[in-house]
Amino acid sequence: MSRRSWGGLFSEPPAPEAHALGRSVHVDVRLAPQDIKAGVAHTHALRGAGLLSREEAADLEGALLEVGLDISGGTLVFEDADEDIHSVVERAVTERLGDLGARLHAGRSRNDLVVTDLRLWLLEASNRVGAAVSRLAGSLVGRAREHAATVMPGTTHGRNAQPVTLGHHLLAHAWALHRDLERLEAWAERSATSPLGAGALATSTLGVDPAAEAHELGFRRAFENSIDAVSDRDFVLEFLAVAGILAAHVGRLAADVARWTDPVLGWAELDDAYATGSSMMPQKRNPDTAELARAKVTRVSGAFAHLAAVIGPLPLGYHRDLQEDKEPAFDAVDTLELVLPALTGALETLRFNPPAMRAALSDEGLYATDLAEALVADGVPFREAHRRTGELIKASEEAGTRLRDLSPERWRAFGLPDGPSLLNADHAVAARKAPGGPSPASVLSQADTLEKTLAGRG
Repeated sequence: MSRRSWGGLFSEPPAPEAHALGRSVHVDVRLAPQDIKAGVAHTHALRGAGLLSREEAADLEGALLEVGLDISGGTLVFEDADEDIHSVVERAVTERLGDLGARLHAGRSRNDLVVTDLRLWLLEASNRVGAAVSRLAGSLVGRAREHAATVMPGTTHGRNAQPVTLGHHLLAHAWALHRDLERLEAWAERSATSPLGAGALATSTLGVDPAAEAHELGFRRAFENSIDAVSDRDFVLEFLAVAGILAAHVGRLAADVARWTDPVLGWAELDDAYATGSSMMPQKRNPDTAELARAKVTRVSGAFAHLAAVIGPLPLGYHRDLQEDKEPAFDAVDTLELVLPALTGALETLRFNPPAMRAALSDEGLYATDLAEALVADGVPFREAHRRTGELIKASEEAGTRLRDLSPERWRAFGLPDGPSLLNADHAVAARKAPGGPSPASVLSQADTLEKTLAGRG
């Protein structure tokens, strides 16, 4: 008797190289818990359809659970002929129960089973990723509270632009992660659709109830169209898109950590537990955690591109090409679950240097917008105020004189006799007290909002 679930039509087994190409059990073995869960639900559905007696269903369920324990415990030996984890489970159940085990696959196909398993796995994995994102966002909020009034240069184009607070900058990262959590939640709601019962593509004639299977497996709904159910990989693509955006945000945070801890800048120092040394230069403390995080997350956007390229050319229906859906999904989750905790630890132990950040605000050009807006507040049109301020800065640069050292007469001619008082970082950030701005009060208000939303997701 053939060990393969499809061998009756064929007079010879696959060539070794063809079998090696199609064999995926080394990849999809991590779907074993979901395959057992789906098998139990299908057993109950077969019982509901009158295809199994109560005792037969109980025996099948017991065998499935035993097989699951054997796989997780490493005692079930995979055979060379095993194609994937689904055939492993079916083989092991049949070895235990004989003909009764062979009845498990009635009313289902590997086409609907494999996508059911992957949906279950990815929904569970997204919960873990979301929890790790929440922890990172919470850490950012906590550090932002510590530094609600710590002034630092804000940049555009990588150049110093205006004074902000460190708390404001940290919360910018937290708000991005907040959106990632919203996307993960919306994805989970859309993706909680069960394909089980769709069969190969056209359901079956055996009266198995897809809605009952969906309910038992914890899905929100059963499929609406059986062809769509087995060919749909939108849920993987969308997860990878959401994960790719998250990865970009993580990469940007890692880039900031690497930049801030550059000794030339000196705004922060990594804890020794999250830095490494040089094999040659004894003085080096390298930001490897941040650099590796920044590099590794690029794999996630690559995973999306990989799967999109596979799926795009396919007509509707199941194709073996879809076996390529798992490795990108697994790798994206593995990467995020590796990077997020490491970056969270690095951030939580990061030692900031507020005096160095304040010293970097000595460039008086950082206050140019404050001067122009002070003129606007006195009735000067903004473009005129912009021109005057630019001319003032240019004249100061040409004379080699700091703005604060200009004569009172020059400030009166400019239109702001109290202009030097505006060349102050604490004044600049405190004046920006509008909601969403960098003032300490705004930072604390943002932190309150984020804490409430993060707690609501817990």
